[in-house]
Amino acid sequence: MANEPSRITDNLLNIFNYSFVETVPYEFFKPRPERDIAVKLVDKEYHCAGCGKVTHVVYQECPLTYFSKGKLREQQAIYEKLGKRFPTQEEIDGGQPFTNEAIGYCRDCAAKDILQDKAAGQRVCNLALQLHGEDELVVAKARAAMEGALKKWLAGIESADAFLQYGLGDFNAVRDLICSVMLQDTAEEEAVLAAYTEKVAAIKEEIGKLLESLPDTWQAYAARSTGVYESMNDKMYHEYTVIFPKPGMIPEDYYIYRSIEKSRVQMFLEQPRIESLEELLMEVGFHGEWIDLVNQRLQELVAQA
Repeated sequence: MANEPSRITDNLLNIFNYSFVETVPYEFFKPRPERDIAVKLVDKEYHCAGCGKVTHVVYQECPLTYFSKGKLREQQAIYEKLGKRFPTQEEIDGGQPFTNEAIGYCRDCAAKDILQDKAAGQRVCNLALQLHGEDELVVAKARAAMEGALKKWLAGIESADAFLQYGLGDFNAVRDLICSVMLQDTAEEEAVLAAYTEKVAAIKEEIGKLLESLPDTWQAYAARSTGVYESMNDKMYHEYTVIFPKPGMIPEDYYIYRSIEKSRVQMFLEQPRIESLEELLMEVGFHGEWIDLVNQRLQELVAQA
């Protein structure tokens, strides 16, 4: 259980974002006046078409962000739908703060309609989001099971002297002890993996069947987190075009109507997923908080002596 960045789940997250969130590829380019417009982009507003709620996202400070002309035209159309005045080109060129606008559905409103939609195109997006959730949860559930095993073992230690037999003189010794404790009984982790494997197989099978009836590209609502980056170019992203929300903002999903590509959905389905207990434990990794649990128990026992 090495404390290294995950391999499988990170790849799955990247491919999911590529397929359903930020669909433009990275490409190096230099802004060109005939194609790109410099904008003082400061924030974004997500407008729910269902309940009218507006979620405000503040962007990290950036001198200028380059919009493609197509992306800026899309913004103008959204401004008009919202009844907002779109700034003139002179105001944009002069550095007037600009708000990126989006219309979609918040999670609560989507749950009443979008997530219940059985049409093939929307159903694929809904199932893919469910699959993404399973990919993320399996690691969290396994970690909770591992921590539970450690806490149970620590509760069974009745005196500080009982720790002496383990020779906990350095970090490696404590880490090895924790790993040994967690590996004594992996039944709960195996159950988590078995349930995950069954759910993933069922979801992938249903998506695969639905894709057979769908064209190469279709329109549907896909969940987009308010906490992810966004490119202001409709063909690519780059340091000139990408913008990031400020750290610390609580992310919220909004369902945005957009184009979905079958090839990208298939790519997401075909990505390797966790199949063995060893892979699951490696994905969880080792966490420093576990050492804190050992130290906390030791201090409790010393105080009781």
